[in-house]
Amino acid sequence: MSGISGLLNNALTGLQAAQSALQVTGNNIANVNTPGYSRETAVQSSLTPSLYGGQYLGNGAQIDAVTRSYNGYLQSQVWSTAATASGASTLDTQLQPIVNLIAGTDSGLSTSINQFFASGVAQVAANPADIPSRQNLVGQAQSLAQTLQTSAQQMQQAADGVNQQIGQSITAINSLTQQIARLNVQINSLSGAGSAPNSLLDQRDQLITQLSGQVGVTVLPQDGNQVNVFTGNGQVLVAGAQSFDLKTTPNAYDPSQLEVAYAANGAVLSSGLQGGALGGLLQFRNQVLQPAQNALGRIADGLASAMNSQQAQGLDLNGQFGAAMFQAGSVQVLASSTNSGNAVISGSVVDANALTTADYRLNYDGSNWTVTNLSSGQPVSGATVAASGSATVLTFDGVQVNVSGAQAGNSFEVQPTRYGALNFQSVLTDPTKIAAASPYVSSAGQMQSGSLVNTNLGNLTLSAGQYSASSGAGALVISGASVPTSLQVTLTSGGTSGAVGFEVTQPGSATVLASGSLSLGGSGQVLSIPYASNPPGGYWNVTLAGSTAVSGDAFTLSPAGGGNGGNAQVMAALQTAKTLAGGSTSLEGAYSQLVSQVATQGSQAQSALSAATSVAAQATAAQQSVSGVNLDEEATRLIQYQQAYQAAAKAIQVGSSLFTSLLQAVQ
Repeated sequence: MSGISGLLNNALTGLQAAQSALQVTGNNIANVNTPGYSRETAVQSSLTPSLYGGQYLGNGAQIDAVTRSYNGYLQSQVWSTAATASGASTLDTQLQPIVNLIAGTDSGLSTSINQFFASGVAQVAANPADIPSRQNLVGQAQSLAQTLQTSAQQMQQAADGVNQQIGQSITAINSLTQQIARLNVQINSLSGAGSAPNSLLDQRDQLITQLSGQVGVTVLPQDGNQVNVFTGNGQVLVAGAQSFDLKTTPNAYDPSQLEVAYAANGAVLSSGLQGGALGGLLQFRNQVLQPAQNALGRIADGLASAMNSQQAQGLDLNGQFGAAMFQAGSVQVLASSTNSGNAVISGSVVDANALTTADYRLNYDGSNWTVTNLSSGQPVSGATVAASGSATVLTFDGVQVNVSGAQAGNSFEVQPTRYGALNFQSVLTDPTKIAAASPYVSSAGQMQSGSLVNTNLGNLTLSAGQYSASSGAGALVISGASVPTSLQVTLTSGGTSGAVGFEVTQPGSATVLASGSLSLGGSGQVLSIPYASNPPGGYWNVTLAGSTAVSGDAFTLSPAGGGNGGNAQVMAALQTAKTLAGGSTSLEGAYSQLVSQVATQGSQAQSALSAATSVAAQATAAQQSVSGVNLDEEATRLIQYQQAYQAAAKAIQVGSSLFTSLLQAVQ
């Protein structure tokens, strides 16, 4: 087209192009604060020229497309870092209350443990016959039990809160994936040759960003501008027009623990989910909360076992063996929901010193049992399997499990210490039943008419004695008596070298319960008196030693009276005695380890959150540098397109004037 008509046509196309560009620019300005909006650009090109009179004359301009400023890699980095930052934020939010509970400077648990031993037990050891001191110990025991229970209850409330938040996160995920699938359909239907519904693409990207805040995802582009969305480990959430809803489902072993599963078929996905609020919740539960519950439970189990055993070794104000002071929560043995048959199974702690903070998986193939430590994923070395009537007894890491009726393929989860603190109780209420006294007092001499008379001439001594789980090599076991039967050790020969004989009787009795010999000048001869009851089992060991023996010299072992505090002194030492983790740590040490573990996790969570937040901000800034709206740039383009519009309008005005002049010339 040439001449005046060509001028008018070219000016009109320029006017239309400038108008479209102004509309795009205005849209950018209007959406400057719209989340997820990507800046649009009007792509303009020249129309194909026409040949007139041997010359190619232009035919104006056109808008080929309105494109959005988008970089797929930068957008994927936004999604990835958003998931990481959200997961770190959730973990830190959940973890800090546990840090304050366990490792806080005003932690009531640390204070209660110290007061129980320093103010309670130590006071009875110093004043064993004093009833107010004993009553104070009963009160301190009740306070410690209450504090342990309260701490465990707060952890259990955190576990319940995790379940609730998992449900909320799944509701949000399902809503987002359904919206993404619907947008996939709309985008596919509206996408034509060389064009795309930019606003819908932006909406979908923003939904995926929100989804990344709930769980880490991978996004794969498909034909028709559609996308498929997967979890980080490849489980599909959106495939084209279809979304795959999630649901909560009880753990196969522990119904109180909710897992994430597909709503359609119930397949559990929890183990592979990472990132986002959901990943942070699962990480908190698996790596922080449950290990802390187990560690606190082990302390409770160890405290109950040590104190109850020590109570059973000593004598109370009535001359009886001490009653149990504490009762810890029971071992949890949970059957898989897929088990067949009606197996009967139970568990108990048989050696608190051997307890770990792990949970265990028991599997039965019809012939053999395997025991797996769930913390390490490795089989437990040293696990034993024995028959007891119709039941099978499995013993491992301080735990004994009795099972009968198991069928091939059955599986069970054992939680030895999970509820040790939650169900911890102080069961001793009578202060007279505190076993402050040692079972025996060793004295030189023998009983005569109810009084101790010492006429010994040699230098032999009989030690105060101590408890031992075994008699030891070379010990003389007094099998004819048991603690706290009164006993008399009488020398049957004398001398200053070599060996001398002795015999053990009851005071006033000629019946010999045991006899032996002592090598003078050596380390001495151990005499072991067995405990008839279990707990505690074991022996009370005393040592006869010296270098000069006189026949007829005697020593008396008599039950300690109410003023004796020997057993209470041993109780007080239990705070630092290495009674846990195979004798490698104490109650105090185990609590310090728990404090250190939780405090370290809290510090690491805060550092991870700071780093993840910074990386996410950088990724967003990089993405916005490409896709974000810059008002200064838009203002410049606005002026540019305004001028182009005005110039095109002027050209139309000129063409119209020329056309009018031409018409007037030919009239």
